[in-house]
Amino acid sequence: MPRAALQAIQRIGQALDPFFAGRWYWSMTRWIAERQLQHALDQHGDRSMQVRQATERYRRADFAVRYWRSAPGPVMRIAEQALDAGVPMHAIRLLVLNTDLRIRDGQVHLRRPFIVTVLNTVLATIVGVHMFLMCLLAVTAPGPTWLKITVILAVAFVYCFLYYGWSLYTSRPQQIIAEHGQKLDAICIASTTRSRAEVRNIAPY
Repeated sequence: MPRAALQAIQRIGQALDPFFAGRWYWSMTRWIAERQLQHALDQHGDRSMQVRQATERYRRADFAVRYWRSAPGPVMRIAEQALDAGVPMHAIRLLVLNTDLRIRDGQVHLRRPFIVTVLNTVLATIVGVHMFLMCLLAVTAPGPTWLKITVILAVAFVYCFLYYGWSLYTSRPQQIIAEHGQKLDAICIASTTRSRAEVRNIAPY
């Protein structure tokens, strides 16, 4: 496939990802949180508990807009540290979106569910076979050739569109884990080590 065509497909995919991820929902949530924060400032002043709570809601909504999903505080810190360490933004977004950064025993861990890999293969096979059967049905149905071609192209477009959105939650996060998993593991371990060191430093006081 020509390079220009690949770049065009990539640009289309980048435009579709926020839609499938539901970024529009978090943008609306952030807008509401911003209005609530402004109202709290006007009514209670910048040192009030209401403002602190509204600020925290806005902070989480803003994180969700940037990373496509809200997350607990420790996961938010790991995401920011991963970005600073050079992990691509799109990779972190997919992991946050699919909650592959999980808190276990008070520590953030990168989830590696083997069952998801198996299900990805099975479901991709089912979708591929179903699309093939739909196209075969269009070919064998009576009608002019141009209509058959139009139906086949329409079926292929719909299935590819839906499969791309589906892959945002299935195969693509697994590719990210395979590519950046070791680096993210190191970031999680380093963050846990720093947190424990800070606790030890505070303890004598």
